Amino acid sequence: MKSSRLALMVWACTAASAAFAQGALPQCETSNWDQARGVFTVMNPGPGIVQQECLLTIHPAQAAGAQFPAPFLVEGYYDVVMSGGGGGGGGGGDSGGGGGGAGATPFKTIKLLLPGMYKLTLGAGGDGGRPGGFAQAGSPTSLTDANTGQHIAGFEGADHWRASYQSPGSGRGGIAAWGGSNGGDGAKFNPTVLAEAQSGSPLQAADYSGTPGRAGGVIDRSVRTAQPGGMLQISGYAGSPGPAGGEPIRTARANDGRIVEAFAGGGGGAGFGDGGVGQPADGRMPAGMGELGGGGGGGRGGENLADAGGSGGHGFIQLSMSEPYVVAAAVAPPVVTTPEPAATPEPTVTPRATPAEPPASRPARRDRN
Repeated sequence: MKSSRLALMVWACTAASAAFAQGALPQCETSNWDQARGVFTVMNPGPGIVQQECLLTIHPAQAAGAQFPAPFLVEGYYDVVMSGGGGGGGGGGDSGGGGGGAGATPFKTIKLLLPGMYKLTLGAGGDGGRPGGFAQAGSPTSLTDANTGQHIAGFEGADHWRASYQSPGSGRGGIAAWGGSNGGDGAKFNPTVLAEAQSGSPLQAADYSGTPGRAGGVIDRSVRTAQPGGMLQISGYAGSPGPAGGEPIRTARANDGRIVEAFAGGGGGAGFGDGGVGQPADGRMPAGMGELGGGGGGGRGGENLADAGGSGGHGFIQLSMSEPYVVAAAVAPPVVTTPEPAATPEPTVTPRATPAEPPASRPARRDRN
Protein backbone atom coordinates (compact mmCIF):
# COMPACT_ATOMS: atom_id res chain seq x y z
CA MET A 1 0.00 0.00 0.00
CA LYS A 2 2.80 2.40 0.88
CA SER A 3 4.59 1.61 -2.39
CA SER A 4 1.41 2.38 -4.41
CA ARG A 5 1.00 5.74 -2.69
CA LEU A 6 4.64 6.55 -3.29
CA ALA A 7 4.27 5.69 -7.01
CA LEU A 8 1.24 7.97 -7.30
CA MET A 9 3.10 10.82 -5.60
CA VAL A 10 6.09 10.42 -7.94
CA TRP A 11 3.78 10.32 -10.98
CA ALA A 12 1.92 13.45 -9.82
CA CYS A 13 5.17 15.38 -9.36
CA THR A 14 6.41 14.30 -12.81
CA ALA A 15 3.12 15.30 -14.46
CA ALA A 16 3.15 18.69 -12.75
CA SER A 17 6.72 19.43 -13.84
CA ALA A 18 5.87 18.43 -17.44
CA ALA A 19 2.86 20.75 -17.46
CA PHE A 20 5.01 23.59 -16.14
CA ALA A 21 7.60 22.96 -18.83
CA GLN A 22 4.93 23.18 -21.55
CA GLY A 23 3.81 26.60 -20.39
CA ALA A 24 0.13 27.44 -20.32
CA LEU A 25 -1.17 24.64 -22.57
CA PRO A 26 -4.71 23.65 -21.55
CA GLN A 27 -5.81 20.17 -20.52
CA CYS A 28 -7.15 18.25 -23.53
CA GLU A 29 -9.95 16.75 -21.45
CA THR A 30 -11.53 20.19 -20.95
CA SER A 31 -10.38 22.13 -24.03
CA ASN A 32 -10.37 19.73 -26.99
CA TRP A 33 -12.58 16.75 -26.15
CA ASP A 34 -15.54 16.29 -28.52
CA GLN A 35 -17.77 13.98 -26.51
CA ALA A 36 -20.36 13.57 -29.27
CA ARG A 37 -17.79 12.11 -31.67
CA GLY A 38 -15.44 10.60 -29.09
CA VAL A 39 -12.30 12.34 -30.36
CA PHE A 40 -9.85 15.06 -29.43
CA THR A 41 -10.07 17.75 -32.11
CA VAL A 42 -9.80 21.48 -32.77
CA MET A 43 -12.50 23.34 -30.86
CA ASN A 44 -13.70 26.95 -31.30
CA PRO A 45 -10.84 27.96 -33.61
CA GLY A 46 -10.03 31.48 -34.68
CA PRO A 47 -9.64 32.35 -38.37
CA GLY A 48 -6.49 31.14 -40.09
CA ILE A 49 -5.17 29.01 -37.21
CA VAL A 50 -2.77 26.21 -38.08
CA GLN A 51 -3.25 23.96 -35.05
CA GLN A 52 -4.33 23.69 -31.43
CA GLU A 53 -2.18 22.04 -28.75
CA CYS A 54 -3.13 20.63 -25.38
CA LEU A 55 -1.86 18.28 -22.66
CA LEU A 56 -3.37 14.84 -22.10
CA THR A 57 -2.91 12.99 -18.81
CA ILE A 58 -2.52 9.21 -18.74
CA HIS A 59 -3.13 8.00 -15.19
CA PRO A 60 -1.73 4.98 -13.32
CA ALA A 61 -4.05 1.99 -13.34
CA GLN A 62 -4.68 2.28 -9.59
CA ALA A 63 -5.71 5.97 -9.72
CA ALA A 64 -9.33 6.84 -8.87
CA GLY A 65 -11.18 8.39 -11.82
CA ALA A 66 -13.92 10.28 -9.95
CA GLN A 67 -11.65 13.25 -9.19
CA PHE A 68 -10.56 13.81 -12.82
CA PRO A 69 -12.48 15.17 -15.85
CA ALA A 70 -13.66 12.77 -18.56
CA PRO A 71 -12.30 11.08 -20.51
CA PHE A 72 -10.31 9.35 -17.77
CA LEU A 73 -7.52 7.36 -19.44
CA VAL A 74 -5.22 4.94 -17.66
CA GLU A 75 -2.02 3.28 -18.76
CA GLY A 76 -2.35 0.60 -21.40
CA TYR A 77 -2.09 -0.31 -25.07
CA TYR A 78 -4.23 2.02 -27.19
CA ASP A 79 -5.61 1.91 -30.71
CA VAL A 80 -4.63 5.34 -32.00
CA VAL A 81 -6.54 6.72 -35.00
CA MET A 82 -5.61 10.19 -36.17
CA SER A 83 -5.81 12.50 -39.15
CA GLY A 84 -4.57 15.89 -40.22
CA GLY A 85 -6.87 18.64 -41.43
CA GLY A 86 -8.57 18.69 -44.81
CA GLY A 87 -7.88 21.41 -47.35
CA GLY A 88 -10.15 24.43 -47.65
CA GLY A 89 -12.39 24.72 -50.69
CA GLY A 90 -11.37 27.15 -53.39
CA GLY A 91 -13.25 30.42 -53.81
CA GLY A 92 -15.20 30.99 -57.01
CA GLY A 93 -14.13 33.51 -59.60
CA ASP A 94 -14.91 34.92 -63.01
CA SER A 95 -13.79 31.70 -64.68
CA GLY A 96 -16.13 29.40 -62.74
CA GLY A 97 -16.75 27.66 -59.45
CA GLY A 98 -13.94 26.94 -56.98
CA GLY A 99 -12.46 23.48 -56.62
CA GLY A 100 -13.10 21.35 -53.52
CA GLY A 101 -10.38 20.89 -50.93
CA ALA A 102 -8.46 17.61 -50.64
CA GLY A 103 -9.38 15.06 -47.96
CA ALA A 104 -6.80 13.84 -45.43
CA THR A 105 -5.78 10.21 -45.00
CA PRO A 106 -6.45 8.68 -41.55
CA PHE A 107 -3.58 6.89 -39.83
CA LYS A 108 -3.90 4.00 -37.36
CA THR A 109 -1.41 2.37 -34.99
CA ILE A 110 -1.18 0.73 -31.54
CA LYS A 111 0.90 2.40 -28.84
CA LEU A 112 1.69 1.71 -25.19
CA LEU A 113 0.90 4.84 -23.17
CA LEU A 114 2.40 4.83 -19.69
CA PRO A 115 1.46 7.27 -16.90
CA GLY A 116 2.51 10.82 -17.65
CA MET A 117 1.71 13.89 -19.76
CA TYR A 118 1.36 13.80 -23.53
CA LYS A 119 1.11 16.70 -25.98
CA LEU A 120 -1.55 16.53 -28.67
CA THR A 121 -0.95 18.72 -31.73
CA LEU A 122 -4.26 18.85 -33.58
CA GLY A 123 -4.02 20.09 -37.18
CA ALA A 124 -6.71 22.53 -38.25
CA GLY A 125 -8.64 22.25 -41.49
CA GLY A 126 -7.71 24.89 -44.05
CA ASP A 127 -9.83 28.00 -44.41
CA GLY A 128 -11.85 28.23 -47.61
CA GLY A 129 -10.64 30.60 -50.28
CA ARG A 130 -12.21 34.06 -50.32
CA PRO A 131 -12.73 35.99 -53.54
CA GLY A 132 -9.26 36.99 -54.64
CA GLY A 133 -7.82 35.38 -51.50
CA PHE A 134 -6.06 32.24 -50.39
CA ALA A 135 -7.39 28.71 -49.91
CA GLN A 136 -5.52 27.30 -46.92
CA ALA A 137 -4.03 23.83 -46.71
CA GLY A 138 -4.89 21.47 -43.86
CA SER A 139 -2.28 21.00 -41.13
CA PRO A 140 -0.86 17.75 -39.68
CA THR A 141 -1.53 16.07 -36.32
CA SER A 142 0.84 14.36 -33.87
CA LEU A 143 1.19 12.81 -30.40
CA THR A 144 4.39 13.42 -28.42
CA ASP A 145 5.72 12.91 -24.90
CA ALA A 146 5.26 16.29 -23.21
CA ASN A 147 8.21 15.77 -20.87
CA THR A 148 10.86 14.52 -23.30
CA GLY A 149 9.52 15.69 -26.67
CA GLN A 150 9.77 12.14 -28.02
CA HIS A 151 7.60 11.57 -31.09
CA ILE A 152 5.04 8.80 -30.52
CA ALA A 153 2.60 8.85 -33.43
CA GLY A 154 1.46 10.99 -36.33
CA PHE A 155 3.32 13.54 -38.41
CA GLU A 156 6.72 14.24 -36.87
CA GLY A 157 7.26 17.99 -36.64
CA ALA A 158 3.55 18.85 -36.67
CA ASP A 159 4.05 21.15 -33.69
CA HIS A 160 6.39 23.32 -35.80
CA TRP A 161 4.18 23.37 -38.92
CA ARG A 162 3.55 26.54 -40.88
CA ALA A 163 0.45 27.19 -42.93
CA SER A 164 0.57 26.93 -46.72
CA TYR A 165 -1.87 28.34 -49.26
CA GLN A 166 -2.96 28.18 -52.86
CA SER A 167 -2.18 31.31 -54.84
CA PRO A 168 -4.77 34.06 -54.44
CA GLY A 169 -7.50 34.10 -57.03
CA SER A 170 -6.56 30.67 -58.45
CA GLY A 171 -9.83 29.11 -57.31
CA ARG A 172 -8.01 25.91 -56.40
CA GLY A 173 -8.91 24.09 -53.22
CA GLY A 174 -6.30 23.61 -50.49
CA ILE A 175 -4.19 20.48 -50.08
CA ALA A 176 -4.59 18.21 -47.05
CA ALA A 177 -2.15 17.04 -44.40
CA TRP A 178 -1.47 13.37 -45.26
CA GLY A 179 -3.68 14.02 -48.27
CA GLY A 180 -5.68 11.14 -49.62
CA SER A 181 -8.67 12.05 -51.76
CA ASN A 182 -8.91 14.81 -54.32
CA GLY A 183 -11.36 17.67 -54.31
CA GLY A 184 -13.70 17.99 -57.26
CA ASP A 185 -13.37 20.59 -59.98
CA GLY A 186 -15.68 23.56 -59.98
CA ALA A 187 -18.09 24.04 -62.88
CA LYS A 188 -16.72 26.09 -65.75
CA PHE A 189 -16.93 26.97 -69.39
CA ASN A 190 -14.72 24.75 -71.51
CA PRO A 191 -13.23 25.96 -74.79
CA THR A 192 -14.23 22.84 -76.69
CA VAL A 193 -16.76 20.27 -75.46
CA LEU A 194 -19.04 19.55 -72.51
CA ALA A 195 -17.21 17.53 -69.85
CA GLU A 196 -19.36 15.55 -67.40
CA ALA A 197 -18.60 15.30 -63.69
CA GLN A 198 -16.04 12.74 -62.58
CA SER A 199 -14.96 11.52 -59.13
CA GLY A 200 -11.63 12.64 -57.75
CA SER A 201 -8.58 10.44 -58.11
CA PRO A 202 -7.98 7.72 -55.50
CA LEU A 203 -5.24 7.86 -52.90
CA GLN A 204 -1.69 7.08 -53.91
CA ALA A 205 -0.12 5.26 -50.94
CA ALA A 206 3.17 7.18 -50.98
CA ASP A 207 1.53 10.58 -51.49
CA TYR A 208 1.31 12.84 -48.45
CA SER A 209 -0.64 15.65 -50.10
CA GLY A 210 -3.92 14.97 -51.84
CA THR A 211 -4.52 16.89 -55.05
CA PRO A 212 -6.99 19.75 -54.63
CA GLY A 213 -9.86 20.35 -57.02
CA ARG A 214 -9.06 22.71 -59.86
CA ALA A 215 -10.81 25.99 -60.44
CA GLY A 216 -13.19 26.74 -63.27
CA GLY A 217 -11.46 27.32 -66.58
CA VAL A 218 -11.60 29.93 -69.33
CA ILE A 219 -15.09 31.11 -70.27
CA ASP A 220 -16.00 29.94 -73.75
CA ARG A 221 -18.64 28.07 -75.73
CA SER A 222 -19.61 25.07 -73.65
CA VAL A 223 -20.06 24.18 -70.01
CA ARG A 224 -18.27 21.76 -67.72
CA THR A 225 -20.26 20.59 -64.74
CA ALA A 226 -18.97 20.65 -61.18
CA GLN A 227 -17.37 17.45 -59.91
CA PRO A 228 -17.92 15.62 -56.64
CA GLY A 229 -14.89 15.14 -54.42
CA GLY A 230 -12.85 11.95 -54.41
CA MET A 231 -13.65 8.86 -52.35
CA LEU A 232 -11.05 7.83 -49.79
CA GLN A 233 -9.68 4.45 -50.89
CA ILE A 234 -9.15 2.97 -47.42
CA SER A 235 -11.43 0.28 -46.01
CA GLY A 236 -12.94 0.78 -42.58
CA TYR A 237 -13.45 4.53 -42.82
CA ALA A 238 -16.85 6.02 -43.51
CA GLY A 239 -16.01 9.39 -45.06
CA SER A 240 -17.96 10.21 -48.23
CA PRO A 241 -16.89 12.65 -50.95
CA GLY A 242 -18.65 15.98 -51.03
CA PRO A 243 -21.15 16.21 -53.88
CA ALA A 244 -20.88 18.88 -56.51
CA GLY A 245 -23.00 21.96 -56.12
CA GLY A 246 -26.28 20.78 -57.65
CA GLU A 247 -27.16 22.23 -61.03
CA PRO A 248 -23.89 23.30 -62.61
CA ILE A 249 -25.15 26.53 -64.11
CA ARG A 250 -27.90 28.98 -63.19
CA THR A 251 -28.58 32.63 -63.65
CA ALA A 252 -27.80 34.81 -60.68
CA ARG A 253 -27.39 38.47 -59.81
CA ALA A 254 -23.76 39.57 -59.88
CA ASN A 255 -22.13 41.95 -57.45
CA ASP A 256 -22.78 44.88 -59.81
CA GLY A 257 -26.49 44.01 -60.11
CA ARG A 258 -26.34 42.39 -63.56
CA ILE A 259 -27.89 38.99 -64.24
CA VAL A 260 -25.11 36.57 -65.14
CA GLU A 261 -24.51 32.87 -65.45
CA ALA A 262 -23.31 31.32 -62.17
CA PHE A 263 -21.33 28.07 -61.79
CA ALA A 264 -21.38 25.62 -58.90
CA GLY A 265 -18.37 24.75 -56.75
CA GLY A 266 -16.73 21.33 -56.65
CA GLY A 267 -17.16 18.90 -53.76
CA GLY A 268 -14.53 18.35 -51.07
CA GLY A 269 -12.60 15.09 -50.94
CA ALA A 270 -13.46 12.50 -48.28
CA GLY A 271 -11.36 11.99 -45.17
CA PHE A 272 -12.28 10.09 -42.00
CA GLY A 273 -15.31 12.38 -42.18
CA ASP A 274 -17.27 13.62 -45.17
CA GLY A 275 -16.14 16.18 -47.70
CA GLY A 276 -18.01 19.47 -47.90
CA VAL A 277 -20.74 20.08 -50.46
CA GLY A 278 -19.86 22.38 -53.32
CA GLN A 279 -21.90 25.58 -53.33
CA PRO A 280 -24.90 25.43 -55.67
CA ALA A 281 -24.97 27.79 -58.61
CA ASP A 282 -28.09 29.52 -57.34
CA GLY A 283 -26.34 30.37 -54.05
CA ARG A 284 -29.16 28.99 -51.87
CA MET A 285 -26.56 27.69 -49.41
CA PRO A 286 -22.89 28.39 -48.79
CA ALA A 287 -20.11 25.94 -49.62
CA GLY A 288 -20.09 23.08 -47.11
CA MET A 289 -17.41 22.50 -44.49
CA GLY A 290 -15.53 19.21 -44.35
CA GLU A 291 -15.85 16.86 -41.35
CA LEU A 292 -12.85 15.36 -39.50
CA GLY A 293 -10.25 15.63 -42.24
CA GLY A 294 -12.65 16.00 -45.17
CA GLY A 295 -12.01 18.75 -47.71
CA GLY A 296 -14.16 21.87 -47.88
CA GLY A 297 -16.56 22.45 -50.77
CA GLY A 298 -15.78 24.98 -53.47
CA GLY A 299 -17.60 28.31 -53.74
CA ARG A 300 -19.71 29.26 -56.78
CA GLY A 301 -18.35 31.63 -59.38
CA GLY A 302 -19.21 33.50 -62.52
CA GLU A 303 -18.58 36.79 -64.25
CA ASN A 304 -18.25 39.36 -61.46
CA LEU A 305 -19.59 36.72 -59.05
CA ALA A 306 -17.29 35.02 -56.54
CA ASP A 307 -18.24 33.26 -53.31
CA ALA A 308 -15.99 31.74 -50.65
CA GLY A 309 -15.12 28.06 -50.36
CA GLY A 310 -15.90 26.01 -47.24
CA SER A 311 -13.34 25.21 -44.55
CA GLY A 312 -11.69 21.80 -44.42
CA GLY A 313 -12.51 19.41 -41.58
CA HIS A 314 -10.17 19.60 -38.60
CA GLY A 315 -7.67 16.90 -37.69
CA PHE A 316 -8.32 14.66 -34.69
CA ILE A 317 -6.96 11.92 -32.42
CA GLN A 318 -9.08 9.01 -31.21
CA LEU A 319 -7.77 6.79 -28.38
CA SER A 320 -9.39 3.44 -27.55
CA MET A 321 -7.77 1.04 -25.10
CA SER A 322 -7.12 -2.32 -26.70
CA GLU A 323 -5.37 -3.99 -23.78
CA PRO A 324 -4.55 -2.95 -20.21
CA TYR A 325 -0.93 -2.73 -19.24
CA VAL A 326 -0.13 -5.37 -16.66
CA VAL A 327 3.15 -5.10 -14.83
CA ALA A 328 4.60 -8.58 -14.47
CA ALA A 329 4.97 -9.65 -10.86
CA ALA A 330 8.57 -9.64 -9.78
CA VAL A 331 9.91 -13.17 -9.59
CA ALA A 332 11.69 -13.81 -6.29
CA PRO A 333 15.18 -15.18 -6.81
CA PRO A 334 15.52 -18.82 -5.81
CA VAL A 335 16.64 -19.35 -2.25
CA VAL A 336 20.01 -21.00 -2.29
CA THR A 337 20.61 -22.97 0.89
CA THR A 338 24.27 -23.37 1.72
CA PRO A 339 24.72 -26.63 3.63
CA GLU A 340 26.50 -26.21 6.91
CA PRO A 341 29.88 -27.88 6.97
CA ALA A 342 29.87 -31.23 8.70
CA ALA A 343 31.05 -31.10 12.25
CA THR A 344 34.61 -32.25 12.62
CA PRO A 345 34.67 -35.16 15.12
CA GLU A 346 36.72 -34.46 18.13
CA PRO A 347 39.76 -36.73 18.47
CA THR A 348 39.33 -39.56 20.91
CA VAL A 349 41.69 -39.16 23.76
CA THR A 350 42.72 -42.44 25.26
CA PRO A 351 43.48 -42.00 28.97
CA ARG A 352 46.91 -43.06 29.87
CA ALA A 353 47.20 -45.98 32.23
CA THR A 354 48.24 -44.93 35.66
CA PRO A 355 51.44 -46.86 36.49
CA ALA A 356 51.10 -49.09 39.47
CA GLU A 357 52.79 -47.86 42.54
CA PRO A 358 55.73 -49.98 43.50
CA PRO A 359 55.05 -52.14 46.52
CA ALA A 360 56.14 -50.58 49.75
CA SER A 361 59.47 -52.02 50.83
CA ARG A 362 59.58 -53.56 54.24
CA PRO A 363 62.10 -52.20 56.65
CA ALA A 364 64.95 -54.61 57.23
CA ARG A 365 64.65 -56.84 60.21
CA ARG A 366 66.78 -56.01 63.12
CA ASP A 367 69.03 -58.63 64.50
CA ARG A 368 67.79 -59.58 67.85
CA ASN A 369 71.21 -60.44 69.00
